[in-house]
Amino acid sequence: MEKEKNKFENFFDDARDYMDARQELLKLQVIQKATRTVSNIISFFVILPFFLLAFLFVSITLAHVFAELWGHEYAGYLTITLLYAITGILLVRFRKQWLVGPMMNRMIKQILSKETND
Repeated sequence: MEKEKNKFENFFDDARDYMDARQELLKLQVIQKATRTVSNIISFFVILPFFLLAFLFVSITLAHVFAELWGHEYAGYLTITLLYAITGILLVRFRKQWLVGPMMNRMIKQILSKETND
């Protein structure tokens, strides 16, 4: 009887150790995914200003190109403004298909991924 009691104690000790190890693993996985997400967000906001500046200067350059084509400075800037307005309207109209859906899918894939590095 003592031998069976010892087996049960060993079994419960092993089960408790296993549950503790699984809990620690889960905690580490959550920390890893959270830090990966935060680092992706921070790197995005570090890189974003450079692309915004490039986009701004390309826009100004295109406005001058169109100004030369149309013969009036205001016409070049108006052309670029209309292009941005049309783009904005299209983005608002199709935001679920073009922005929300793909971003949600990417976030879900990142959260559920088993890989440790990107």
